[in-house]
This record gives sequence, structure tokens and C-alpha cells, in this order.
Amino acid sequence: MTAVNWERVFADTPRRPYIPAVVWADDDDPINRDNDPDAWADAVAADIPLVTQMDDGAEGGGLFPSSSASMPSLVRLMLDQLDIHPDHRVLEVGTGTGWNAALLATALTDGEVITIEVDPALAAQAKENLIACRAAPFVVVGDGLRGYPDGAPYDRLIATMAVQHVPYEWPEQVKPGGVILTPWGTAFHNSGLLRLVVNSDGTASGPFVGSVNFMWARSQRRRFDTREFVGDVIPDPAPDRVRHTTTDPRPMREHAEFAIGLRLPDVEQRVYFGHGDAADEYTQWLSDGLSWASVDYVPGADKFEVNESGPRDLWAEIEAAYDAWRAQGEPAREQHGVTVTPDGQRTWVNGPNGRVEIGPAPVT
Repeated sequence: MTAVNWERVFADTPRRPYIPAVVWADDDDPINRDNDPDAWADAVAADIPLVTQMDDGAEGGGLFPSSSASMPSLVRLMLDQLDIHPDHRVLEVGTGTGWNAALLATALTDGEVITIEVDPALAAQAKENLIACRAAPFVVVGDGLRGYPDGAPYDRLIATMAVQHVPYEWPEQVKPGGVILTPWGTAFHNSGLLRLVVNSDGTASGPFVGSVNFMWARSQRRRFDTREFVGDVIPDPAPDRVRHTTTDPRPMREHAEFAIGLRLPDVEQRVYFGHGDAADEYTQWLSDGLSWASVDYVPGADKFEVNESGPRDLWAEIEAAYDAWRAQGEPAREQHGVTVTPDGQRTWVNGPNGRVEIGPAPVT
């Protein structure tokens, strides 16, 4: 079967018509096309992600990004991994600006793309963009985590937001042998691009195929990504326990953080950096909703203060998960994967002795 010529598809489908007049790039200041058309044009033409909505579209906010246009090179990477053919039927979860749907529609010369968006305002604007560019995907307003059964079965499903849990509705609606591609992460670390293949028994399984960092599906956001925790203010409850650790709390290697998240998927982390004379200091804050821990890093120190509260010793669990990853030979992200069944999902690693399911590491 003829492969998609993505060079031609991207050339025929530029992202500029899909980008709104106000975007955010590398800093907190918006770039307004009407006030600074050159800066806006440069940002749109660059291979960078652009935030296109803040605070789910609420007026007068600016606290957290809630929709974006991904960097073009990442869009191309994901479309390559999707391995579509021109006659495929594709469901895209997360319409956003509509550009990715337009690329799919251009590529699917004998197929069809259905794109679903949970935010009605974003869906309406994307539909306007697509009509103006004479692109013809079918735009649906709805919860993409439920898929779109009216259009099933699909040959491919691609998500443009990160999930912590792959809903079983996705493999249910994709043909056996079909591909599901989604950004995936845990509350601890969000950096996986997961590629699942649907099996004949209706389950889906596959490895992580790269590193991506996407905004969360709105119903699967971490607490740390909500208004309560946005900003530079560290929560300051009184600790029940204070001790010290010799484990350096600075961010570990990316593959280590990813593996820790697999073992402790319910533990959220956030790092608060110091300012001024304390710019080299920071606090790592951990929480599962009931227990919390904070670890303060001070340059040159041999021991670091740990403040904790709740039934779990979260910092000890982090240390145990890190040791378990090292004991497995420090496998990379891409050696791990996920299997999705009607009962939920489980994570695994392909080690020297075969596939091993990942679970919490025992604290000693």
C-alpha cells in the first residue's frame, strides 16, 4: 500500500492559518499578532510549541496553559509513529487548533478523519479554521476519553493530550492490528509517547517509543496542575515528622524519574526553585492527597531535611523505587510498556529475563 508522503502533506498544510491571534511562547508574555505581527509570524514559523489558550478559556486568568499547538517536528514524529495509510479511518482525540486534523485529512485521500474536542469553544474555532482552509475532517464536541463509537471501528487512534490511564473505550473502538498513539505519564513524571497495538482479544499492548510532554486530559490532570497549586507558593502545612536524608533530592536522570513514576503512579511531585541569593536552592514537594513530603536541597550539603506528614513515608518510597530501577539494570523509558484490558492497565519492563510487571518497590 502506498505510504503517506508527509513532506508533501506538511507543505500543502501550513500551520499558520490555524494559530490564533494571541499565543504564548517561551515566557509569560503573550505575543499578539495585531500589536507585533513580526514576532507572531516568527513564533508561528519556528519549530516550537505555542500555547493557544490559558485557564480553559476563562477571562482574566493566565495561571496555567490549557491548550497548545505542538512543535511541528513533534507533530511529524507522532504522525510517522501512527503509520497511517491513505485509506485509513482515524480518530483524533483533542482537536485543539485543528492543524493536526487538517494534516490527517490531507493525508487520508481515500479515508476519513474524525476529531473530537472536549472544549466547545476550541472545537468551534477549529471547525472555522478547517472550513476556511477547505479541510474536511468531521469535528465532534465531546469527551474523547470515551472515544467516538458512532464512527468506529477505526484503523488508527491518536491523542494530542497526555493521559495517566488509557481508557478501554479506545482499544474497543480500534480494529485488531490497529494502532493507538498517545502521550502518557504519571503524576510523578509525564514524558512517554505510548504506541499500542490492538490484539484479537480486544486488549492492547505496546512500548513507549519516545519522549514527549503534553498537557493532561482535563479529567486526568494532577492536583499540582490545578489552581490550588499553580504559582510559586509552596503549601506550608505543619509536618508530623522531620528527618534527614543523604539522597540528593535534585531531579534524577529522566529515565529514572519515569521509572519511579511507574512504581508510584499516584505520587505527584513539584519542584519550587529559590530566588535571589537562594537561586541554587529548591524544594521538592510530593503528595498523594493524604500524605505529603518535602525535601530541601541546599548546595554543598551532605544531608537534606525531609518534612513529612500522613500515613505514608513518601520519600522512603521514592528512594526504594529508585533503587529497584537501578537493580533492574537502569532500563530506559523505551524498554517499558503498557497493556490495556477491560480491567484497567498495567505497566511492564522488558528485562534480561523477559517481561516483568512493574509494581511498588518495598520499603526496607
